[in-house]
Amino acid sequence: MKARVLTAVAAGAVIAATAALGPAASAGAGAPRPLDPDTAAALVSATTAVSSGSSTRGVSPTEALAAALLPGAAVSVAPGVSLQQAVGVAGAAKGSTLPAATAGSTACWANAMWHQWGTWPYEQKITDTTYWCAVYPSRITYRSSSTTTDGTLCGTSWRSSQLIAGGIGFSWFTIRSSAGFSCPTAIPWVTLHPSHYEDVARTASGGTSLVGSG
Repeated sequence: MKARVLTAVAAGAVIAATAALGPAASAGAGAPRPLDPDTAAALVSATTAVSSGSSTRGVSPTEALAAALLPGAAVSVAPGVSLQQAVGVAGAAKGSTLPAATAGSTACWANAMWHQWGTWPYEQKITDTTYWCAVYPSRITYRSSSTTTDGTLCGTSWRSSQLIAGGIGFSWFTIRSSAGFSCPTAIPWVTLHPSHYEDVARTASGGTSLVGSG
């Protein structure tokens, strides 16, 4: 899924865009105003100096369990296993043959992985925030994933989060977080509509890596 923009821009337009911003659109001078379509398209497509980042920490089973209640969270657990069992708050029922997690063998993590396209004030940012637990280091038992977006002038048209590889019962899983943006220009009836995705892989040992974007 490639980013789509309405207007093609000649090379070098990004440099010219800096002068085009003017005092009224510069940082510290109030809210930026939409720019002409060519300049806007250049900034929408520009490469940022730092395009992605990630933060991971270990969390308690209780915190991981609470993440299942986050707005818009996509939650998965092992079949036949309760949320409490999947995160390790409770063990499997006595005599159960289910591959449920137990409090003594489960580890849980939280990670926020973000990727940004474009530059201010037309940046488009996607963040995948995922909590997950595993029977360390062999089997994923639980995950809760949420996709959020951010931008100065570019609003969000839609967003989604989906599992594209691995998952519960595997030693890893990959989440694709996608979003469509609406970026206004100085011409009211001309709006740019880029869309993007980031693919993030996570493992039963707490590892996280960005494996794709576009």
